[in-house]
Amino acid sequence: MAATGHPAATVVLVRPGPDGLEVLLTRRPATMSFAPGLHVFPGGRLDPADADPRLLSRAHGPASDPEFRAVHRVAAIRETWEEVGVLLAAPRTAASRTTAPAPVGTDGAWSTPAPFVELCLERDLELQTDNLVEIAHWITPRAYPRRFDTRFFVAELPSDAVLTLRPGEVADHRWATPRAALVAMARGEIELWPPTSTTLQRLERAVSFEQVRGELGVAPEVSSRLERLDPGLAVMTGTAGFGPTGRPVNTVLVGRAEVVVVDPGDPAEPFLDAIEAAVAASGGRIVAIALTHVDPGHASGSQELATRTGAPIFVGPGGVASLSWPARELADGGRLWAGEVALDIVPTPGHRPDHLAFLLADGTLLTGDALTDRPTLVLGPEGDPAAARETDQRLAGLLAEGRAWRVVPGHGPVATLARLLALRT
Repeated sequence: MAATGHPAATVVLVRPGPDGLEVLLTRRPATMSFAPGLHVFPGGRLDPADADPRLLSRAHGPASDPEFRAVHRVAAIRETWEEVGVLLAAPRTAASRTTAPAPVGTDGAWSTPAPFVELCLERDLELQTDNLVEIAHWITPRAYPRRFDTRFFVAELPSDAVLTLRPGEVADHRWATPRAALVAMARGEIELWPPTSTTLQRLERAVSFEQVRGELGVAPEVSSRLERLDPGLAVMTGTAGFGPTGRPVNTVLVGRAEVVVVDPGDPAEPFLDAIEAAVAASGGRIVAIALTHVDPGHASGSQELATRTGAPIFVGPGGVASLSWPARELADGGRLWAGEVALDIVPTPGHRPDHLAFLLADGTLLTGDALTDRPTLVLGPEGDPAAARETDQRLAGLLAEGRAWRVVPGHGPVATLARLLALRT
């Protein structure tokens, strides 16, 4: 029986930098029993004292938000204070303020002898819980004996905020843009836990904290809807998950007895449970996981699903460099055989250089973000407009040759290839 995940909270601290939004990564000491040497965001498990009514009375959020998670936010602020000496709070004397004050960095924070609650009472502090934006929810895979059920928040710091690293918990730190951190991971310079690398990918397109607040919030609850198109083809549409806010991601189940899962983007356990239940209900088993591309909205659930099933993960050329878990790269063109299932590989760069589409024998095309119901392509941080135009021409060629007629896109309803190509402007 899998261990229960300990409730935890993590804070992604961001600040404006010369090359764009920067994030704080701390390196865990090599002597730690959990995730030694990894670069992570500040955070840790919830403490019983985080639910102290005297603290919760200082944790405010919108009354209309039932998912405010005040205890998690208190824990996030406490962990940030204890690990890097940044206090996301301000004196309550400004109770009539309409805008939140800047966070405070204080030397020697980690050596403060008083418990956090006493510190807040002594200084009469108002916790800036409403300035924490929840952007992710991760549960450690079931195969791990030590599991955490973690809420990820983002908070903004001024560019001159002072850090005080706690000895024994933080060996070092670095500020970097999300792209620079992912490049360092790909080069082997730093090691990242999957939730960390995925969160960095989500933040790649953000140019400001306000954009994070407006576009990267998590869905309040996980839901899923299964639509069977054919006996060997089904679409599982979930919540927005780790994709764009308001744009639920389509996960596609291909095959009968042996099933390939394409783009399991949401890592939430209820969603992955629903995928496994749908496959089991038709008497099948999962033999492979294929990603049209490695954006978090399409790839985040792949590690846990692979851990559960033992199925290999397949990605496009260069895609492995953006993941912090094992995967196998597919060459442009050719065919992916997974048990009884055959998927023709169609290179579709543009949105990302590793982007692929998968063509099924009945003429159904799984296009990910290469072709959706939007008239223009939304390019990723590594997007290439010229490559995107070539992809449109390649897909139009499949239509003209009579090889493809129906599209299951990464977002939006199933449609004809002719209609979606006609939407392009």
